[in-house]
Amino acid sequence: MNARTTALVLLANVAITSASIAIHTRWIAPPRPPTLAVLDIGELYRLKEAQVTAILVNRDAPAETRAEALKRASAFNQELSHLLDALPDECRCLLLARGALVGPAPMLSDLTPEIRRRLGL
Repeated sequence: MNARTTALVLLANVAITSASIAIHTRWIAPPRPPTLAVLDIGELYRLKEAQVTAILVNRDAPAETRAEALKRASAFNQELSHLLDALPDECRCLLLARGALVGPAPMLSDLTPEIRRRLGL
């Protein structure tokens, strides 16, 4: 075999190997496991409850403000549900409820402050 033939065979082997590795990692290899994040849903409900209660027990609050607070409280569940449906796609993570964890979870990111900010709590 001359040098030109050897170089062509070597180049063909590199191309075939590279294509095989690319195909394997792209379509055959299992996907990465999702990252995990926690969310304290109970805290979100307690904060909303405290927010609405503060308005309702305020004697100086007009009836319209109290009615609006009750209206927002009844819509809170649906608002939170929509947010929870969109959150895994947004953060590319698997959400776990804080109550489902046993012990501290320092390695998991806590999305509760971000969701609290979005909900205005």
